[in-house]
Amino acid sequence: MSNGEKNVTALPEPGRFNPRKALITLIKLGLGVLAVYLIIQKVDLDQVGIYMGQASWIFLVLSCLAFFVSKVIAARRINKYFHTQGLVLSEPLCLKLSLLSMFYSLFIPLVGGEGYRIYWLRKRYRTPVRSLVWSSLLDRASGMAILLSLVFVFLQFTSFDFTWKRHMLLAIILVMGAYFLVHRWFFRSYHDAWPGVTRYAIAVQAFQVITAWMIMLALGMTDQVADYLFIFLLASMAYVLPFIGAREMAFVFGAEAMGLDPELSLAISLFFYLSLALTSVSGIVFMWFPALLGERQGRQVS
Repeated sequence: MSNGEKNVTALPEPGRFNPRKALITLIKLGLGVLAVYLIIQKVDLDQVGIYMGQASWIFLVLSCLAFFVSKVIAARRINKYFHTQGLVLSEPLCLKLSLLSMFYSLFIPLVGGEGYRIYWLRKRYRTPVRSLVWSSLLDRASGMAILLSLVFVFLQFTSFDFTWKRHMLLAIILVMGAYFLVHRWFFRSYHDAWPGVTRYAIAVQAFQVITAWMIMLALGMTDQVADYLFIFLLASMAYVLPFIGAREMAFVFGAEAMGLDPELSLAISLFFYLSLALTSVSGIVFMWFPALLGERQGRQVS
């Protein structure tokens, strides 16, 4: 076992009161309230409402579909990591667990989506907790590496100009090289999944960009599309911050810094959040009817 795979402790059982988790949740809620307050101070909410009220619902439906496709692909991505650890799940089961995880993350923060998925899999298939935790963390890292690379790509098509703009493409080599080497040196038992995971990560981010683009079409945007998509990708990196409003705050402040319309940016971000919420709420079905998960669609290979 490599150094990066050690020192992961077991997770507490969901449903039991955990003072530490309760405190963390309160902090997250506090940060979320602060983010909303800062956003309100920066934008004209009436104008945001006008933008959203005039949006085309056809393109909004297409944006939701594109986002859902991105999550289907994301479920396949993490399943690649599970397979390297001897946990063989069917694609439908992995997708259902991902939707349930999203529901818990968004609507029941005291439980936590990733924690619940790890607990569920550990309980049924006896997979070591550290394998499941590292699978989740590496899954996120793959998405972040591709996201950061796309930031440098989209930068080339923006109206923002500076001396070293073209040279920023070289940063993609550094990002992907570091991602590959860390994966190979410190997480050897997961490394067989790297090619497939990387392809899926590219597809996930591509469909999320399509989601944002569909929202812009819904809002009737034809100017500075590349600029807004660039800020959207930058703001998406703030999603790793564990509180509601992080992406929206980054989008609004980033747009203002780049001379873009903060009200339009907030409208885009809110519609993107709506796509996330609609996809996440589908996971409630598997919370109410856990038998629909189909536990026989997976097995642990020793």
